[in-house]
Amino acid sequence: MFLGFDLGTTNVKAQVVDAAGRIVGAGAAPVERWVTPDGGVEQDIEQIWAATRSAIGQAAAGCGAQIQAIGVSSQGGAVQILDDHDRPLHRVISWLDRRGAPFDRELIQSVGADWLAAHVGHGGSSMTLGQVLRLNSQSPSLLRPPHRLGFVGDVIVGRLCGRRAHDPTSLAIALLYNPWIRRADPELLARLSLDEGQLPDLVPLDRPAGGLSTQAAAELSLTAGIPVAPAVHDQYAAALGAGALAPGEINFGAGTAWVLLANTARLAQPIVASAFVAPHPVPGVWGQMLSLVNGGSAIEWALRLVGQTRASLEDIDRYAEQSPPGSAGLRCWPLLLPGAEPHARSQCGGSLERITLAHGPPHLVRAVLEGLACELARHLRVLTQAGFPAQKILMSGSAAASRTTPQLLADVLDLPVTCVNTSDVSALGAAMIARSLWASGDLVDVARSWLPPGRTIDPGPQHAIYAPLLAEYLESFQEPICAEHAHRVSAKPCREPDHWEAGFPG
Repeated sequence: MFLGFDLGTTNVKAQVVDAAGRIVGAGAAPVERWVTPDGGVEQDIEQIWAATRSAIGQAAAGCGAQIQAIGVSSQGGAVQILDDHDRPLHRVISWLDRRGAPFDRELIQSVGADWLAAHVGHGGSSMTLGQVLRLNSQSPSLLRPPHRLGFVGDVIVGRLCGRRAHDPTSLAIALLYNPWIRRADPELLARLSLDEGQLPDLVPLDRPAGGLSTQAAAELSLTAGIPVAPAVHDQYAAALGAGALAPGEINFGAGTAWVLLANTARLAQPIVASAFVAPHPVPGVWGQMLSLVNGGSAIEWALRLVGQTRASLEDIDRYAEQSPPGSAGLRCWPLLLPGAEPHARSQCGGSLERITLAHGPPHLVRAVLEGLACELARHLRVLTQAGFPAQKILMSGSAAASRTTPQLLADVLDLPVTCVNTSDVSALGAAMIARSLWASGDLVDVARSWLPPGRTIDPGPQHAIYAPLLAEYLESFQEPICAEHAHRVSAKPCREPDHWEAGFPG
């Protein structure tokens, strides 16, 4: 049996999977976030470690001695400063923390988006970079050697096997990895006053970080010495768990933010400034990761407007089914949070158009879903224009279980949508990595043989209704709409929001 767990921002989730790919045990434990008056968001690594032990204990109850390897998926960009004995010197600085934003803006202004894209595969500065610059300014001694810069995933791996290690996807989401030289970018490290030796070990996923230590084995009721994988970024673990393995396949995570991880056959510059480029866990495949930023958050906004703050997925389906396709003419441009592909319209807020007294809550909810589907289609169009057309859409996340949303997406996109039915694809992907480590097996073979059950939704007759709606939506992005910022549309966003990738790293 094989253990995979995912170190999420709000929960740690664990799964035990048998050799045939059946989930035989699962567990979860919450973790807290603390918000500081100056915009900080922090977590406690000791609490995360306690939640990890709890989730593993639940998942492995009664079968711990049979577990043969461990895989680790983690939220990205959550910084943990350590001393030379790997003891925490500060709370975890969450990827949601806004205190580094002014320093991010200064770095972009100093080196430019093109320099960043060429050095770290992303045309901006966020999360780790701004935080390191902030700490260097406010607490200069905190990041000086022998102190170390860690992240949640590698710190937990270190507690398991005594060696802090993560893979390139983890370092890439922290914007320190140069995919062209396949290591931390030395020029950027120099700008941050960091030494490569202060970073976690960079280990590919086909090699273990180490064996489970005797102490960790005793705490977890597992067998000492079993291989522990380096930490992988949760979006790439989810791609494995969903079966997005080949070029042209896209894992679409439909959560608070809708996130695309597009597999490509070659390394390329980020297709838009906000895309993240990293090597896929599958050898020879690369990832272009984009966030629509808006997604589940836009649906929640609509439900709040109609007084349904605790609406379930069933409630959303019922609302959508009570409205005809096209929402009786109501149109929603769901750009409620800035940060998607830079464009004047996406920086000027969303909009509702053609509202009449005949429209009610069902029309509003469906119009938001239709707008989000159009925004997803716009991102796929950007991929196609860059030479990376979508050949297969794999949908995971809470909305994948919906009766209405997958069909609506298939109709708007005019593409089949395969919904992956499993409770946590990131933890499953981590278990797949564990399985491939144990027998030195091919990760693709493992992922294909363990592919979770799913259902494929084909486009239906409603595509004819949505084709003109999509054309209208895409046409609105052809010309600047916000006159105040029209001159900046082709350069960078009208303003750099505190986080371009809201909901992105985990």
